[in-house]
Amino acid sequence: MKMNRFSKITALIVILILIAIPSMFTGCKNEQPEKITVVLDWIPNTNHIGLFVALEKGYFEDEGLDVTITQAPEFNFVEMVGTDSAQFGICAQEQLSQARVSGNVPVVAIGTILQENTSGFAAPADRQIKSPKDFEGKIYSGWGTLLEEKFIEAIMEKDGGDYSKVEMRMMGATDFFASMETEADFAWIYYGWDGIGAELMEYSLDFILLQDVDESLNFYSPIIISNEKTIEENPGIVKKFMKAVSKGYIYSVENPEDAADMLLKHTPETDRNHAIESIKYLSAFILDNEGNFGVMQKSIWETFSKWMYENGLLESELDLEKSYTNEFLTLK
Repeated sequence: MKMNRFSKITALIVILILIAIPSMFTGCKNEQPEKITVVLDWIPNTNHIGLFVALEKGYFEDEGLDVTITQAPEFNFVEMVGTDSAQFGICAQEQLSQARVSGNVPVVAIGTILQENTSGFAAPADRQIKSPKDFEGKIYSGWGTLLEEKFIEAIMEKDGGDYSKVEMRMMGATDFFASMETEADFAWIYYGWDGIGAELMEYSLDFILLQDVDESLNFYSPIIISNEKTIEENPGIVKKFMKAVSKGYIYSVENPEDAADMLLKHTPETDRNHAIESIKYLSAFILDNEGNFGVMQKSIWETFSKWMYENGLLESELDLEKSYTNEFLTLK
C-alpha cells in the first residue's frame, strides 16, 4: 500500500522521536555530579557537624555535588585550600588572616560556623584562677604560638597583671584534663568541647572567656573557607555548597541527637552523650538573630584584624574586601 505525503511526514516524526528519547535519558544519566573536596582543621568533631549532616542527609547530592570530607595530612589545611587541592576547608579567622598577609595564600572566608568566639582560658577550680591577674606564678601549657602569648599578655594587662610572671610550656599531655593533672595550671580551650566535657565529668573549672576581658578578642572560629580561583571560576558551585552546608547546620540545631549519630558514623570513638551536649551548646551560637547561618559582621573582622596587627601578629593590615564575603549565603 502506498503512503500518502501526510503519512510519510507522520512516520518520520515518530522515528525522530524514538531516536531522540534514548538520547535524552542517556544525557541525564551522563550528567555527573561535581566532585568537591573539603579539608578539616582537626579530627572530625562537633564544629564540623553541619558538613557531616549535609553528607548523610543527601543535601550535597541534592545540589549536584559529590563531596569528600578529609583531613590535612600535614596540618596544612589552609594551604590545601589556597592551592586548590581542596575547594573548601575549615580554619580560624586568625589562621586565614596570617595566611593571606604572611604567605599571600588566596583563601577567602565564605561563612562562619559560630557567631561569636567561645574560647578562653580554663583552670581547675583548686588553682584559684578567677581573673587574668591570677595567672601570675602559674604554669600555662599550650601549642607554643605567638597568638596564645599575646592573648595572655593582653588580658593580663587589662586586669593589672604581670605577664612575665607566667611560666609558658609546650603541652605534652594528650588533652586538657591530662595536662592539668600533670604539667600545668591553665590552658586555652574551646568551651564547646573541653568545657562541656568538664561538665559531664563533674570536673570543676574556672573559665575566662576572652571577650569578657577584652572586647577586641571576639573573633570567628571556626570559619568556612574557599579560594579565589574557585570563587571566580565556579561561583555557582560555591553557592550550592553553602546552601547544603547551611541546611546541615540548621538541621543540627533542631535535631542535636540525630546529628550526633551522623557524626559518630565518621568518628565512632566519640562519646555520644558528649557529642550531643556539645552540639546543644554550640546551637546557641550557630545562627544569627534572624535565624541565618554563616553571616559575618564587618565589625568583628575589622576589630580583631586591627588587634592582630597592633600586636605584631600580622606584618601588614589585612585587606578585608578580599578576605571574607557573605555573598554565597542563603538568607531568610
